Amino acid sequence: MHIEKIVLKNFRNYAWAQINPAPTANLLIGQNAQGKTNLVEAVYYLCVGKSPRTPREKELIKHGEQQAYLRIDAVKKTGKVKIEAYLTRTENRRISVNGIPVKKIAELMGTVKAIFFSPDELKIVKEAPADRRRFLDIDLSQLSRSYFYNLTRYNKILSQRNKLLKSKKYLKETVDIWDEQLAECGAQVAYKRQEFVARLARFARKAQSYLTDGQENLEIEYEGFKGQNPHQIKQNFLGRLKNELDYDIERGYTNTGIHKDDIALSVNGVDIRSFGSQGQQRTAALALKLAELEIFSSLSKESPILILDDVFSELDKIRRLRLMERIKNIQTFITSAHFDEDIKATVFEVKSGQIFRK
Repeated sequence: MHIEKIVLKNFRNYAWAQINPAPTANLLIGQNAQGKTNLVEAVYYLCVGKSPRTPREKELIKHGEQQAYLRIDAVKKTGKVKIEAYLTRTENRRISVNGIPVKKIAELMGTVKAIFFSPDELKIVKEAPADRRRFLDIDLSQLSRSYFYNLTRYNKILSQRNKLLKSKKYLKETVDIWDEQLAECGAQVAYKRQEFVARLARFARKAQSYLTDGQENLEIEYEGFKGQNPHQIKQNFLGRLKNELDYDIERGYTNTGIHKDDIALSVNGVDIRSFGSQGQQRTAALALKLAELEIFSSLSKESPILILDDVFSELDKIRRLRLMERIKNIQTFITSAHFDEDIKATVFEVKSGQIFRK
């Protein structure tokens, strides 16, 4: 899988831009605030339907303009695909795939798969469980539309159950109905997360060892409802909901469920979420991204698009070279303030919202 063309109009600081990236490594160089990250943000937005930087889509429209247009043309094993997005300040966005409007974001997920990595992605390792759940959800939603459906439905049911707990009206008569639905969707999500984290652990362990020349052993474990199958998980979930109902009523919210899940991360037996060094956390985050690449490639039989935004400044020369060797056959977009002769890539210079191929 690779992108053949990127077109931007009135997106961030771009009045107009069009490039034809190489199917392997693409290096975007330029000083800060010139538009490097804006370009890769647009690519990621068209792949997953959201920006990695802001939830407010109107911020994506160029200052002083009323609308923006984004497009990528990609090549997959199944054929060519064109994804377009129209953003305006007055109406809801419009996204289409091969000219067909996307009514739900689930219809976009997985069309062109992408993995995004920036220094902010250290949150996956060292910040709150919500950041690690978001990491799981974005990946699994690209790999499985049923996962995205069950997760969306779970969040809606959870909201309804919490409203019921706060109001306490007809609670005893109706809570079992909400619990049944919550556990059904939650079990499907938890089972997929459990499977994914098991795969992630295997690949990430190898990646961490590769990046550190065998000096660090990364262990990953899913912290959530586990079971041999979704039915078993559902029964465990229902039991917990019933046992903790009085506590939930007292607090006014649902205290247990997949919305509390986490991923345990340790290096050489030390929990790096709380006690890891900056170097260990940075390398572990990168190992997770390399593991994502392996999982996406093995499950979908083609490589996703890889975006590395200002990552190389965080790595020493040896790790940069090891990383480039690992991703040499994958279409990658790398942003950097400086040209690095060690990076074998097609080079684009970004300056004041304009892109020049070197």
